[in-house]
Amino acid sequence: MPVETDSRPRADGGSDSGDSDDSPVTPQAIVDSIRAAPVPVVNTQYLAGQYSTSVEEMHEQLSAMVEDGTLEHLYVEERWHLWWLSLEDELTE
Repeated sequence: MPVETDSRPRADGGSDSGDSDDSPVTPQAIVDSIRAAPVPVVNTQYLAGQYSTSVEEMHEQLSAMVEDGTLEHLYVEERWHLWWLSLEDELTE
C-alpha cells in the first residue's frame, strides 16, 4: 500500500519528507498521542507531525503496531491510512 504524502508545510516549518529526529518514538508514546488526540482516529501525518518524523518512518512503526495487536488500521480510498487503538488494548488499560 502506498504511504500517504502531504506536501503542505507543517506548523513547525518542516515537511513530511524532510530529515527526522534520530531517536525512535516509543509505542507507548504513540498510544498516548492517540489517546490525547481530539478524535479517536488519527492519520499518519498527524502522528508524524507530533514527533517530527517522516510519514514513511511513522507508517512503518504504526504498521508494526497493527501486527502486534496494539492498533487497528484502515486504508481509505487508496490514499489515506487511519489508525486507532485496538479495543483489546483499550480494555486492558
